Amino acid sequence: MKNTLLKFVSFNLVFLSAAIQAEEARTNLDAHVHGVSELMVVAEENALEIQFKSPAMNLVGFEHQAKSSKDLKAVDKAASTLRQPEALFLMSDAHCKLINMSVDLSKIIDIDHQDNDHDRSSSNHKHEHNDNGKHHDENHSEIMVTYKYHCQDSTSLPSITVNLFEFFTGIEEINTMWINQTGQGGITLRHNNRTINF
Repeated sequence: MKNTLLKFVSFNLVFLSAAIQAEEARTNLDAHVHGVSELMVVAEENALEIQFKSPAMNLVGFEHQAKSSKDLKAVDKAASTLRQPEALFLMSDAHCKLINMSVDLSKIIDIDHQDNDHDRSSSNHKHEHNDNGKHHDENHSEIMVTYKYHCQDSTSLPSITVNLFEFFTGIEEINTMWINQTGQGGITLRHNNRTINF
């Protein structure tokens, strides 16, 4: 699984340009864009891994450290939702059971506020950001979630319906890449097109 995941992660933008429609390929998957999230799905034999990455703005409505009661409630609500993958991802015919989950909120919440049993690794970067025509450097906080499943046979998984849009209205599209034993592909999911077909 690790070798397949590493190969998958190393795919370059040439592959993405071919796999995603021309308009969608113009979106740089490494860029932090409000409204846009990323999803990676890797299936191999009995293993299935789903990685979801999103600007915090899409999920909680802000990117600063949560300090106020209102902000902390928003983080708790997002964390609770992200810990319910059975509602977020509808899988058909693979008989998959969740074996591990990691929800990383470390860039928007103090470590003291986090539960001790969750991964505290972080993802944060600076980049040029266009806000009403003004370019400036900003720190942008991201939320990263990993779900690992054991399946009877991941090759029998024909599709996954992604319901993140239903729970997080800040998500407008999800740039998705997938790989399994029979191929690989990419798609941009939207509210009216939420299914990954393998």
